[in-house]
Amino acid sequence: MKKSLILFFLTLIFITFLVSCTDEPSSLGVELIAGDLVVIKTFDSQIDSVTQSSSYFKNVISLGSSSWILLGKYQDTEASVLLKFIFGLSDSLRTDVIDNNISVLDSWIVLRNRYTYGDTLASMEFTTHKVNSDWSFTQFTIDSLSKLQYETENIGSNLTSTDTNYTFNIDESLALSWMKNSADNTLESNYGIYLKPTDMSGKISGFEAFTALSSEAAKLYVVIEKSGVYTDTINGFIIGDVSLVDGDVPAFPVGLIGIQSGVAVYSKLNFDVSGLPKGLVVNSAELILAQDSVNSVFGTGFNNSLRAGFLQYADSLNTQGNAITLAFNNNTFTGNITAFLRNWIDTGDNNGLLIQPGNQFDGLELFAIYGSDASNFLLRPRLKVTYTIKENL
Repeated sequence: MKKSLILFFLTLIFITFLVSCTDEPSSLGVELIAGDLVVIKTFDSQIDSVTQSSSYFKNVISLGSSSWILLGKYQDTEASVLLKFIFGLSDSLRTDVIDNNISVLDSWIVLRNRYTYGDTLASMEFTTHKVNSDWSFTQFTIDSLSKLQYETENIGSNLTSTDTNYTFNIDESLALSWMKNSADNTLESNYGIYLKPTDMSGKISGFEAFTALSSEAAKLYVVIEKSGVYTDTINGFIIGDVSLVDGDVPAFPVGLIGIQSGVAVYSKLNFDVSGLPKGLVVNSAELILAQDSVNSVFGTGFNNSLRAGFLQYADSLNTQGNAITLAFNNNTFTGNITAFLRNWIDTGDNNGLLIQPGNQFDGLELFAIYGSDASNFLLRPRLKVTYTIKENL
C-alpha cells in the first residue's frame, strides 16, 4: 500500500513537470530567449558628457525654532535679538504690585553662551532697547524688523562676559512695568526688549534659546522690596525669543556656490539626465559636492552636513518627500539620491535639487561649494549612477 502511494505521487510530479515545460515562458524568459543581454553599466558626470547648472540665493526664514539666539557682528553679517519675560506672581505679591507697594532695587539678565561665529577672542557688545510693538517669535524675521517699534534709549548697563555667560542690567522701572503687566495687563504693556550689537563687536555669539527642552535659556533676576517688610530676589521667565540675522548673499569667486544657515542661503543644482539610455533601471545614484575650505566659514560647533531636496516645481522652493542628508568626508558632501533620479526618469519632469544646510536654523555656517561652472572640471558637482539595461547579443 505504501509503495503504491509513493508511486502515485512520483507520477503526479512527473506529469506536472511535463505540463510546465510546455507552457509559455515568462516575459523575462521570452526577452532573454529573444537574444537580449541584461548588463550593468555606470554613468559618471566627470567622465560622461552631461549638462549641469547651479546657482545660489538668499531665502529669509524665521529663526524662532532655533536652539540658539544669535547676537553680534562679524564681517557683513549682523544678528540682533528680541526677548520677552513674564512673572509668576503669588497672590499676595500680585496685590502688592497692583497697590504700588513694591519697589525694584536691581534687575539683570544672564545669557548662557553656547556658540561663537567669527573671532573667538574679539569682543561682542550690544545695546538694550524697550520694545513698543507686538511680535511673534514664530513669524518674526529680519524682513519684519523695519516694522518693529522700539525706543532709541539704551536701558542696559554693566555688560560683563565670561567664557560661559553674558550678564547685563536693565532699567529697574522696566522690570517693574513687566511685573505690573503680569499682575494686571491693563496696568502696563510688555513687548520685551531688543538687543542690538554695536560696531565694536567682532563676533557673533549664540546663546541658549527658549525651547521645550532648554534649561539654560535667558534668565531674568529682580531684587524687589516692600518697604519695611522684606527684600527678596525673584525670577522672570523667558516666554519668547528670536534672532534677526541680516546678511548679504556671499560674494564668492566665480565657480563657487554658497549654502548658509541663519541668513539663510540655498543653492539649486540641476543635471540634465535626458541623455541616459531609454529603458534603464536605476540601481543607485550618488551626488558628490566638493567643498572649498578657503571660503567656507564655520562657528565653534555646528552640524557639518548638507541636505538635498527634490524640487517639485521650477518656480518655487517646494520640495517633495524627505530630503537626503549629504554627509561630509574627505572635503566632500555625499548622499544617495537614487529615488530622485528614478523620479526624473520615470516622469520626465526634472526641476533639480535644492541644497540646504544640514541645520538651517542653528548657527551661521557658510558652506562654499564648487559649482557647475568651476574651472576645475573635477571639482564640479558629480553624479554617479549605476544602472541595468538590456542589450542585444
